[in-house]
Amino acid sequence: MMEIHPKKSLAIFSLTSCGDCFGVLKNVDWGRFSPERSVLTKLELQNFYDIDDLRGKNKIEKKYDIVIIEGHPRGKRQTDFAKLIRRQAKIVVAIGACAHQGGVYAKTNEPILKKIIRVDHTVPGCPVDRNELSRFLMDLFWGKVPRLPDLSVCFECRQNENDCLLKKGKLCLGPITRGGCDSICNNYGEACLGCRGLKPDANVEKMTEILKSITPEQDIEKMMTIFGTLKE
Repeated sequence: MMEIHPKKSLAIFSLTSCGDCFGVLKNVDWGRFSPERSVLTKLELQNFYDIDDLRGKNKIEKKYDIVIIEGHPRGKRQTDFAKLIRRQAKIVVAIGACAHQGGVYAKTNEPILKKIIRVDHTVPGCPVDRNELSRFLMDLFWGKVPRLPDLSVCFECRQNENDCLLKKGKLCLGPITRGGCDSICNNYGEACLGCRGLKPDANVEKMTEILKSITPEQDIEKMMTIFGTLKE
């Protein structure tokens, strides 16, 4: 007899962000984008709060198996609420560059999410890729440890037979950025700006030297911090 696994409870909380990941989550038809491994049949979405819905709230009534947090916790109120979410969640998944690296809000010198609470898993990107998030959630449901790609965006760019922007003397962070986006920006002739964070063992020093031959050092600093704490 086939073993029946009960659904896991899921809650989504959106803090301060650019809105892109919130838009992806809000417009997802949880049961359709991965029909053969439908998240809808495995998870029960019980709460979905935008930061504007949280005004006046100082408690969460129940515990959740999985909580997704998108956005950057700005100020004491959001920081305290992030800590409350952590206490009420078995697993916390931070999604998107604002939660992962701080996004543009990191320039305010406020701590990023993982420095405030323990984050169990991160799904990077700006915005997050719904298919990658789906795979993450399915792995969590089955008790597997989700894995992010270890290869760089550069690897995917070569697979897609794109012309190398660096060889053309143009800025690009593809060699040090974690892949998994199918080099989507490069596919349209745009540079990779590191929204998925550093790949494991990224050689930032060598990347900086390459970029110095193309642009002034102060411009490199700006480029490497567009999405927050890429250099960490």
